[in-house]
Amino acid sequence: MSGVLAVLLRFAVVLAGYAAACLAASAFIHVLFLGWSGLAEEETLPAFTTGMMVSVPLLALFVAHLNFWPAVVAIAVAEFLGKRDWLFYALAGGFVALAFAGLFHRGAESGAGFGDTAVLLAMIGAGVVGGLAYWLTAGQWARKWRGGAGELPPTSPGSSGS
Repeated sequence: MSGVLAVLLRFAVVLAGYAAACLAASAFIHVLFLGWSGLAEEETLPAFTTGMMVSVPLLALFVAHLNFWPAVVAIAVAEFLGKRDWLFYALAGGFVALAFAGLFHRGAESGAGFGDTAVLLAMIGAGVVGGLAYWLTAGQWARKWRGGAGELPPTSPGSSGS
């Protein structure tokens, strides 16, 4: 496969991973809201499933828009360092959510921001879930698009020569 085609294919995989991360974070926020509001009981839950089929992707668009630049930094670091472990992506997702909260924390003094600790923890949790969804979709194959040069050296020692 040519180098340009490999880069374009990896870019498409990264975009699919970002979309999966935003959808997972949105679904996590919806599940938290259903539990918090008491709407997750068996008699009321079927009434909300159809609405959630519309509201989860809609909220995912907002998540994707508002977290784009912190996520670009995290994805670029992961790609160029060749990180493939799930813990890195979970922590990176949490830091992306924390960066988003930091960008919009200015309004907390006026009562319009994210001053509540529960909201901040919910956002960080959504970021961790989004990071794990990205890892499942695209992160496991980070840096493999470079071919043999991107592979990590083996960890087992070579032969002793005796």
